[in-house]
Amino acid sequence: MAPHEQIALNASNQQLDLFNVTSPDPGLVLKMSGPSELLKLQLDEKVEEDVWSDIRKSFAIPDLESRHVRVREQALLKNTRMVNALLERSEPYIYFIAQECAKRGMPAELALLPFVESEFNPHARSSAAAVGLWQFVPSTGRQYSLRQNKWVDERRDLVASTRAALDYLGYLYNMHGDWHLALISYNWGEGSVLKAMKKAQNAGLAPTWANLDLPQETRQYIPKLQALKNLIKDPQRFGMTLPEFPNKPYFEEIKRNADVDLREVARMAGVDLGVIRELNPGLNQPVLYAAYSNSLLVPVQYSRKIQAGLAHYKAPKPLRQYTVRKGDTLGEIAERFDVNTKDLASINGLGQKKVIKPGMKLAIPASPKAEDNWAAL
Repeated sequence: MAPHEQIALNASNQQLDLFNVTSPDPGLVLKMSGPSELLKLQLDEKVEEDVWSDIRKSFAIPDLESRHVRVREQALLKNTRMVNALLERSEPYIYFIAQECAKRGMPAELALLPFVESEFNPHARSSAAAVGLWQFVPSTGRQYSLRQNKWVDERRDLVASTRAALDYLGYLYNMHGDWHLALISYNWGEGSVLKAMKKAQNAGLAPTWANLDLPQETRQYIPKLQALKNLIKDPQRFGMTLPEFPNKPYFEEIKRNADVDLREVARMAGVDLGVIRELNPGLNQPVLYAAYSNSLLVPVQYSRKIQAGLAHYKAPKPLRQYTVRKGDTLGEIAERFDVNTKDLASINGLGQKKVIKPGMKLAIPASPKAEDNWAAL
């Protein structure tokens, strides 16, 4: 699928793309990583043969019956080629997300939510500065401990953002006891939904999805998800065959305590750099700085080669050292070396009080070099 190719999903607006999300960052080409082999993280239970069967059997959110759903289904029926391309794009991510839902006892429909949020593009960015598969805005990302600095943006990190999104959705479900209300709260904001519920109750109406006064985008949010759920449940009704993804891990997580250049990781595996970047979109540089992120995701089929290569890889010295002088403050030192104060405190184990004394030696992470930018490659 071309990055900016669009299809009509909304009958009232022929310019909207499939799920109403923004295009990928200009110039970014997302490449699929070859044969279907899905991502790794745990679970030894007996599983279904393919990922869609496993997801299908774990659907648990009550179906929404609405004319809005039928409109969305018609859009899917008219654009099966584009829908199939989006399903293919989900291959590196869908197994892991489905397994995270299962481990928490959460409905499998939530594993489909990134189709609606970002079209399963981890580099998607909205006009409101929401980014990643789950479209976290900066403030909500910080609320759920997703780090955002010049080295990493964990709103794009596959593992961190998925767990944060499910934490947030779980919180919203506990608030409402209703998945439809939880979902529109995720889209519109919990405060806005609470106000709409109160307005409906004041009018003598039950505070359900159908009775709430919602903006158009939010009104269409659950119908989009329901239409996709219906497709996964019965693809033949849509004249489609779902892409075959084995119900097993696509990636493995390698923990690193030293910096590593992703270009070297790609060389070790004998693959294009895009294959490694696809699984590590949270890294703002083509280098994993261990002081900021110690998790490297790699395709299962290349994991042994990469780990063997890393065993002999000599990382550059990651940290400089600074001796605290009388009158220094941590904030001033951080500013002097162009690093984040919280990160500097964390690296040096200073705790919440961040107390420093003259003569103390602080480790200072190196700032990214100009050539260590994705744009420079």
